[in-house]
Amino acid sequence: MQSLSPSDLLLSIGDGLGVSDPGAIGPLLKPALRRAAHILAPAARSDLLRFVAEPLAAFGDQRDTVESALDEMIVYGDILAMRPQSLDDWGAPAEVLRPAPPTFVRRNNGEFIILGVAGDHPTALSQELDALLVDDGMVRRLAVQGEDLSAHLRLLGFAQLSEQAWLRTPPMESAAVHLARWQAKLDAAPTLDHAVDGLDLLDGVRDPLYYRGRWTTPGTQSGMFVVRRPQLYGAPLWSLVSLDQGRARRLIDLYADDDRQRPCDLAWRIQAALDAERTTPQRAHIRRAATTASIDLFSPLPAFAERRLALVATKAAGTQCLYSYSLPNARLAEEVGALHTLLWMAIDEEDA
Repeated sequence: MQSLSPSDLLLSIGDGLGVSDPGAIGPLLKPALRRAAHILAPAARSDLLRFVAEPLAAFGDQRDTVESALDEMIVYGDILAMRPQSLDDWGAPAEVLRPAPPTFVRRNNGEFIILGVAGDHPTALSQELDALLVDDGMVRRLAVQGEDLSAHLRLLGFAQLSEQAWLRTPPMESAAVHLARWQAKLDAAPTLDHAVDGLDLLDGVRDPLYYRGRWTTPGTQSGMFVVRRPQLYGAPLWSLVSLDQGRARRLIDLYADDDRQRPCDLAWRIQAALDAERTTPQRAHIRRAATTASIDLFSPLPAFAERRLALVATKAAGTQCLYSYSLPNARLAEEVGALHTLLWMAIDEEDA
């Protein structure tokens, strides 16, 4: 048996996934997840993560990095998180993952975003178009200038999605109106006649600049709260609960809606509205350089906000924040405005 060095192993895995000279694990993760989604679908999230992470164990524990890559692919539309279908295995979890079909989004500026999974193949693009594909780690783009490739992409089997349909931006409304709608749904739920064990509560009283530190167990809180609660199989459910002195009185589980917002997307926007109504809104911190700016964020963004930023910004892990987006100064005002109007964020700017 031949022993491969880490660099040779990277090259070998890259060859199988259509990635030339990857240089590191990062560029292999999304191609590997696309291949795995094609093979395993409909797949439980845990199965997909294990299928990709275990063969990469020679490079250390990759589960967290694989999970982050998978979350981005679900947000941007390469992989679809769906409820089980009638023909799926009877033991399928409440949410299954499927590969999105090869799809393109023609943006208003003429740029093309490439989404979806092409079976065993790295891409459904022709060799000439594949050479023009730019993968910046968030979405794949076709670097073409002044050329409408829509008809050609459709001939290659791609479905077309409008930019508006891909972004799925919710209507603008006040935080109070948003909360009133969810409060009405919660009020319509039956009163609980039993205790609900194992709740993890997102406490709005805690510092919005430290997301992980906001999670706690119910104590003496009263009102409407975002919670997670365990289920027998699978990840904890995202739910909305009405508490009275720490006791759950009403509860509804959050499910993906008609706009394919995930339960966590719904929960994070509800929490943003709760924070805004408590006059402790979530915050975006702006740092400017000569031609670019960074937006530091301290709470997770719903998918619609991540997709919007993916069009103009690059994402990186934060040092004193949850994560940070870098974008041209010319696009800053518009994107900051969207965070303020859609998620009711307060904007702080670092002194020059």
